[in-house]
Amino acid sequence: MTEEDLKEFLDANKAEIQAQVKQRLIEGLLANHSWTMRDQISTVVSEFMKEEIIPEVKKHLISEKSAILEAAIASTAEIGDMLTKAMVANAAKNITGNNYGFNDLLKGIFAR
Repeated sequence: MTEEDLKEFLDANKAEIQAQVKQRLIEGLLANHSWTMRDQISTVVSEFMKEEIIPEVKKHLISEKSAILEAAIASTAEIGDMLTKAMVANAAKNITGNNYGFNDLLKGIFAR
């Protein structure tokens, strides 16, 4: 290929060559700076969450404080009832039947 042929080839493909150079430059910049961009974006999102979202969520929770507290109290009472029922059911199982541990306990209590 002569120098003249090379000039003709470059002139004929100028737009495509420029597009490829531009695309590779963009890809190179993104590859080189992607970690920096991710860190900066993460920082911006964290600041936004801290300054804008969290205070609004806190305001909403404060406005619903009594309902949340009532639900928490009701839940603890319900959990207590469930535990009591489970303990009673377990005790009933231990009392009935030929439970040697229970029988020994009764003998030990009433033997004196």
